Amino acid sequence: MINDLRREIIKTVRNSISCSTLPEDEYTIMKYPKLIPLMVFNVKQYDLDGFGHLMLMHTRTKMGMELLTLSFMPSTFVNLPYLLLDAMSMKKKRCVFVEYYGCGNDNLKDELLKNVYERYKDLPDYDEKDNWYVKERMPYSLIKSGEEAELIEMSVRSVEAYLSSVKGSEIDLGYRDKLEKFRERMIVEGNPSSKTLKLLLKEDGARLFMEEVIMPIPPIH
Repeated sequence: MINDLRREIIKTVRNSISCSTLPEDEYTIMKYPKLIPLMVFNVKQYDLDGFGHLMLMHTRTKMGMELLTLSFMPSTFVNLPYLLLDAMSMKKKRCVFVEYYGCGNDNLKDELLKNVYERYKDLPDYDEKDNWYVKERMPYSLIKSGEEAELIEMSVRSVEAYLSSVKGSEIDLGYRDKLEKFRERMIVEGNPSSKTLKLLLKEDGARLFMEEVIMPIPPIH
């Protein structure tokens, strides 16, 4: 599922918004452990015109599990929620998390996102463990398991609606501080990737990866 999902989402991104691929860097290919890798991470980064930053991380493990993480960071401070899309495939198990975070911004443009939620809300819910960030999600987030085709369609429609909302959305420079505070909580209080990133990059490296790759926030000039 993961390769098909990755391909369809990137195609949707390119069809929805002007998109440029950022140069490869030290994060593009990462392995843990380095000598005999149990996990291999492939990271790509994109600049989305008028929106901000997109990170895509594809993780493969020796156990047969594959993970896909996409972090849509509104680093132009456009009034859209932060979108984190996670997908997992292992044997017959499939799940996709379409997670929207308002980060304390009360002026979000989200009508189209709510419409997608109504379309897919009856897919089977994925039973996840409780955590602080679960309570921070917008109520139209979709945390679903089920058939591969339905999960891919749900993901594509979500990204399509999200990026189509960029046009006409206002820029709010006050949003910057809210995003920064939320990112700090993700680093300090933990996120689904925290343990893995600390194993891979150590604590300081995991923080840097969050700040520079997953959720970059530029200064206001």
